[in-house]
Amino acid sequence: MVVKSSHCCFHYSALGDSIALGVGATNNYGYVNYFRDFLSTLYNCVDLTNHAVVGLSSGNLLNQLKQNTSIREDVKNASVITISIGGANLLRCITNGNINDACATNGVLAFIQDWPQIMNEIRNSIVSKAEILVMTVYNPLTGVNPNYNKVENYIQQINYVISHLGYRFMYKYKVVDVHEHFQGLFPDGNWKVCTWTHFCEPSPNPHPTDSGHLEIARLHEIIYGENYCYHD
Repeated sequence: MVVKSSHCCFHYSALGDSIALGVGATNNYGYVNYFRDFLSTLYNCVDLTNHAVVGLSSGNLLNQLKQNTSIREDVKNASVITISIGGANLLRCITNGNINDACATNGVLAFIQDWPQIMNEIRNSIVSKAEILVMTVYNPLTGVNPNYNKVENYIQQINYVISHLGYRFMYKYKVVDVHEHFQGLFPDGNWKVCTWTHFCEPSPNPHPTDSGHLEIARLHEIIYGENYCYHD
């Protein structure tokens, strides 16, 4: 049995792009909402502020953190922060599954520059003590898509920065490896991304389905639960 924490209101701040906003889910009730629901089983009161924006790039997020006083205040007071960022750096470069190399290269270079500044802003400028969970960027293409490897190359470069041990140690955040989890096939032979994203539908959309958002939330719950004390 889980005993709820007796602490006052627990503050959860969500940052990032359209995935954090819940795009792809019914009524935009996405992984952030599901993770909030999970936190509500642990704490008597959970206060969620979701500052996600459709199409938010790493540079946009950095500007938010530097310039938006409301976001800065929420981040400073947060007990936990989740971040979904990096996908929009590349998504604007993809048309019908084809990726523009020059655009994608610039998107990766921007992320490489922005990421340590984002984390430095949170930890050292805003001085947030929150537990931070950062999800990796997943590839919505199936492994047999002729453009899979090219798209994967750019995604992996962004995920390498997110997962970099030096940054994780310096800025004390945890990685939720959605990319790895969304790879490959289910035991029945169906591609995971065809269940967890809308990309295999007649009008391909890389955003998660309801079940995809639930799965992303579940992965966050596992990582968060590693440090949470459960009592019988």
